[in-house]
Amino acid sequence: MEEIKKLLPHREPFIFVDEILEREEGKKIIASKKIRNDEFWVKAHFPDLPVMPGVLIVEALAQASLLIFDKNEEDLFPIFVKIENFVFKKPIFPSNLLILKSEVLFKKMGFIKFKVSASVDDETAADGIIFATLKRKEELLK
Repeated sequence: MEEIKKLLPHREPFIFVDEILEREEGKKIIASKKIRNDEFWVKAHFPDLPVMPGVLIVEALAQASLLIFDKNEEDLFPIFVKIENFVFKKPIFPSNLLILKSEVLFKKMGFIKFKVSASVDDETAADGIIFATLKRKEELLK
């Protein structure tokens, strides 16, 4: 987890990657997230059937995507700008081990396009495309 905290700007309780399983720097990653019963959303989404919110699945995939790259020394901040062709195929519940995969499709003109998928028990739970850009913190505060 300490390695992940060094690479991500996020902090608890908003880190959705527990472990890097495989990584080819600059190209692709396989990571995991054990969905716990004490996650902040479990009591409310939904009380009788806790299903991981789709937006948090996308966030977990976005965070895994950022872990493809070594932390940049220029202090650039990742901003996700587009989600495309995203499909949710299977619900994710507490106690599931979520496997997060991301691959860089292209990186040019300040944008990065990732092909991502989340799976549980070797079955795809969600997949799609996400786009990011890297900005300096000062640019974002204007």
